[in-house]
Amino acid sequence: MKKLFFLSLSTMMMMSVISCSTETNDELPNEKTIENVEHWDHIQLTITDSSKQLGKYNALGYGYNVLGEYANESSTTLKIIDTDKFKAEHHQRLSEEDVLSNEYTENYGEDAAAYLQMISKKVSATQQFKVYGKTIPFSSAILSSKKYDPHFIYGNYSHIIKQKRFRLNESHELLSNYLTANFSKDLEEKTAEQIVKKYGTHVAVDIYTGSIIDMIFQAKTTNPDRASAARIGIKTIVGTDNEIDTQAASKNYEKKLFYKTRGGDKSLAMAGIFNLKKMTPTINFYNWQSTSTTENAVLVDFGDNGLIFLYDLVKDPSKKAELKLYIDQYINENQVVLES
Repeated sequence: MKKLFFLSLSTMMMMSVISCSTETNDELPNEKTIENVEHWDHIQLTITDSSKQLGKYNALGYGYNVLGEYANESSTTLKIIDTDKFKAEHHQRLSEEDVLSNEYTENYGEDAAAYLQMISKKVSATQQFKVYGKTIPFSSAILSSKKYDPHFIYGNYSHIIKQKRFRLNESHELLSNYLTANFSKDLEEKTAEQIVKKYGTHVAVDIYTGSIIDMIFQAKTTNPDRASAARIGIKTIVGTDNEIDTQAASKNYEKKLFYKTRGGDKSLAMAGIFNLKKMTPTINFYNWQSTSTTENAVLVDFGDNGLIFLYDLVKDPSKKAELKLYIDQYINENQVVLES
């Protein structure tokens, strides 16, 4: 049984070593080209964190495309709500809370659709969909048909250090009075398709910032209870359950583990993928997690009602109906679908 060991300061190891010594750093693949992991023990990936410059309240009031990653600045778009003006006129309705918590979360599913459905349920605005498809980093997940391979099971384990929470505690009707000048102009001049391409599908109104280490497990299995196989798979790797059924765990094969940090000191950031058939992963996150501050915090989570549909902020009935029709169709046609 392979377990992921979190090392103490006294037992550190360097993460810059790659088991396949025939490759150079210049030849290392990124997250989107890791399907040939069978030839590696461990691949170190280039850190590709978003370089977007967000506002004082991070992604609060910004557009968000739910077809991207879950709670990741890479999926934010442009500012839709003028949070500075709103704060000046409704000081108590834009809350800024110190959280300072450590949380461990897990999600799993018998296939990509089930896994992403579990993630989609974290936010009320997306709970009826199977979105956040780019949360799965493995290019092998998607077939040439653009549909997802049904043979893979998935699980993830995340350690989230939450620093702050930013919330807009007001009705859609009031928030619609504080749209940015650029967004208001685009509502008048652009089509629904152009607006969604530029601003996304939703608006972030309740967010958490901090730092996070994500570990995502992918495998195939002979276990008929595929959901259980996925849960056992990720728990086996991170060692969170001492009563894991080793026989059930052995039914998983072609196992890979992706890991990536976000937030914290960028010089200590790390990302990579392990071929679990070839080695037992050992990762030291101690130095990185100790650097998490409010200054280097990034978007890490949403509140239960953290996203609202973009069209809910549009006053003009005709434009609102146009946007609703397009966004609903856009999400339905592009959410996760398995190859039959």
